[in-house]
Amino acid sequence: MCFFGGGGSVSSQPAQQLVVRSDGGLALVEQGVPTDFVNRGATTVAQYQQMAAQDLSDRQIQSQQQIANQQQQFNEQQVQQQQQQYEQQQRQVQEQANRQTQYDTGRAQALGQGQQSVDTAFSRFSPQYFQNYANDYLNRAQDQIDYQRRFATRDLGFDLARRGVSSSQSGINQAGLLAETAGRARAEQGDLAQNAAADLQNRVANARQNLANQLVSAQSIGSPIAGSTIEDVNSALQTQRNAISPISASAGDVASNLQAVPVVNPLGSIFSGIVQGGSSFLGGLNQGSTLARFDAGLAGTTPFGGTSVTNRRV
Repeated sequence: MCFFGGGGSVSSQPAQQLVVRSDGGLALVEQGVPTDFVNRGATTVAQYQQMAAQDLSDRQIQSQQQIANQQQQFNEQQVQQQQQQYEQQQRQVQEQANRQTQYDTGRAQALGQGQQSVDTAFSRFSPQYFQNYANDYLNRAQDQIDYQRRFATRDLGFDLARRGVSSSQSGINQAGLLAETAGRARAEQGDLAQNAAADLQNRVANARQNLANQLVSAQSIGSPIAGSTIEDVNSALQTQRNAISPISASAGDVASNLQAVPVVNPLGSIFSGIVQGGSSFLGGLNQGSTLARFDAGLAGTTPFGGTSVTNRRV
């Protein structure tokens, strides 16, 4: 309810009115002040306008605060999502690294086990083994030298006896030539024995390296990068083990086939021309079956096969 003042004169003061507040009391306020603002204590238009402006400012601030809060919430959600993505990526990287480590370790173990099998199979080929091989070669050659020397010495004795000069200087000289020739032949066969041992050592080294190369090739089957699951890793490792296993198993057979008795080529007539008058016997010795049968008895076996014949001494 509003009440207006009376009188005949026109006042310069703003018109006022009585307004019933929400609490039931009366308030004398300027015209134009809304009741809501009267209830809040405004009695003049200026107060009302100031309060309205403050309300507008408060609403703008509140709206801006809501926008800021929403933006902050969105930013926090984005950060949380990014953190979750980063943590997931890190887990995936770590899991892949773990699989790669297991894969690399498994490959190295498979290769190491295969190499160990080769090393074990070839452990018999020590430096002493090759020295024994050379010694055996030289002994077999020495058997031939001794065999020929015995017949040459016997033939020399026959020749000297026929000529009645058994104790002559000529006989002593020829005996010395026999010893010198035998020594030179042994030295030559010693070089051949070392060459034969070196040749065997090279064949052993090549065979061993060939097996090692096969192992590396088998170990390299498939990608060097581990699979995306542990099942893929285990499957790849099993494939490599299956490829390595036959190579490892064959190492013993390869090594066994390299073991052999030295083969000494039949020696020619070493003492021909030294024993005077004994040419007919020495010629028969060279061409007849006696020396041929002796040479056959000295035959050895070559690596990768052959038959070993027991050495005969006369």
